[in-house]
Amino acid sequence: MTEYTVKIAFWLRAYDGFTFEAESDAEAIGKAKAMAKTAMGSCAHPEHIEIEERREGIIAFIDRITPQGCVPVAEDVTFDDDRIHGISAG
Repeated sequence: MTEYTVKIAFWLRAYDGFTFEAESDAEAIGKAKAMAKTAMGSCAHPEHIEIEERREGIIAFIDRITPQGCVPVAEDVTFDDDRIHGISAG
């Protein structure tokens, strides 16, 4: 029997937050967008990661294990219908 290794990838919902002051609702929306862009570019850990609900799983790769090393079999294989970014090939 042949041995295989599989790596899956999925999305987790993460939450972060910040506080600021603004003169109006419109200014608050503008500031929130600017600060959100900065937060998205940050390497810091978010305040909360929701680990109970994994989303949009994909098999990143399947490799066959041989005495000479790993041999790629397939990549980016969809296996569920939980698409948050549209339909992907696979």
